[in-house]
Amino acid sequence: MTDTSISRTATQGTWALPLLALAPLAAIRLLTELSTPWLAISWVFCILSVLLVAAAWTTVFRHGSRGIGTWGTCILVHAVLAWQLIALVRN
Repeated sequence: MTDTSISRTATQGTWALPLLALAPLAAIRLLTELSTPWLAISWVFCILSVLLVAAAWTTVFRHGSRGIGTWGTCILVHAVLAWQLIALVRN
């Protein structure tokens, strides 16, 4: 009999979703002058990213993490998120 259980440990894909949510935020910052509507949209993407990072950390705490690449992606997500938050607050 084969074991068909799925491993739920955190992988690089766990951190990829928050990073993908930060991509439009960076594009908005680079391509627009951040008028009021764009600033509001930027805050929405930032909040979405924070929620996705919290969900990723929940996965790590519940099921653990697999591989060194996972932590590299985690550090990248946190660095980009901090950069975007600082840039948004300064506007």
